Amino acid sequence: MFRLAHVTDPHFRGFSGVGVGGLVGKRAVGTLNLVVNRTRKHKMALLEALGADLRAQTVDHVALTGDLSNIAIDGEWRAALRWVEATGAGPEAVTIIPGNHDAYVADVFTSRAFERTFAPYQTGDVAVEGVRTVDAAASAWDVYPFVRVRGDVALVSVSSCVPTGDLGAWGEIGAAQLARVEAVLTSPALAGKTRVVLIHHPPVLIKDGEHRNLKDRAALAAMLARTGAELVLHGHDHADERATLAGPNGAKIPVVGAGSASYAGGPERRSRYNVYEIEGRAITCVVRAHDEATDQFKEFSREALA
Repeated sequence: MFRLAHVTDPHFRGFSGVGVGGLVGKRAVGTLNLVVNRTRKHKMALLEALGADLRAQTVDHVALTGDLSNIAIDGEWRAALRWVEATGAGPEAVTIIPGNHDAYVADVFTSRAFERTFAPYQTGDVAVEGVRTVDAAASAWDVYPFVRVRGDVALVSVSSCVPTGDLGAWGEIGAAQLARVEAVLTSPALAGKTRVVLIHHPPVLIKDGEHRNLKDRAALAAMLARTGAELVLHGHDHADERATLAGPNGAKIPVVGAGSASYAGGPERRSRYNVYEIEGRAITCVVRAHDEATDQFKEFSREALA
């Protein structure tokens, strides 16, 4: 059995290395929101407790699907790195992709600051035509997808994150990246593997409001209908979410969204992460969530995915 932990939307905090001059424009609005709302809704103590519970679960791999930051500054990502390192899992056992908050402003996206920071957690095992190294890439999109093969499981990591230029939180994969994803999902290197697609934005319409959704989700769904995949994991909505997409020959692809790792709300959304028990095509999703009454993480639900 392969045990895959899925952690998402931790929204780490940290202002080291940034001056007042760096908190202008969209970052200024984001900082105000952080002070007024996010410090109340997202608790770093819950992240530490989650990390301790994760260490106790003895998983084989950890996938973080974005929004490691709030306003995409180095101090936030350094806090995330410290947390990841404290789990005791090395870069080969942790895969990290960005969320929309990690592409908060255009200069972060064009400089590939996120990818440079987390490069050891984004190494690929399968050559993907058209993907460049971080140093050579013309944009952050060019380093995705990357594929990590662990036993019979292949993690196909996709970026849906672009600077929106406004206060929106929408995402887009782009036609070129979608073509690369299609090529790798059908590659002989992944034949017989349990293919797990990692993406930040939900690949289906779950919440109203296009300012938060994946713009090219229809193109992604059409591509997956041709290639298939055994599981798609996402974050973004800070909630447990379930959906399916059509695969080849009438197959159904489970699409599972995980809640925020740091959210301090009620029982249905409070700090949580998922553990997937994978045995061939049999996949069980176990949600582990923080119980406020006991101040402990417990198994919240267990579900065999079709």
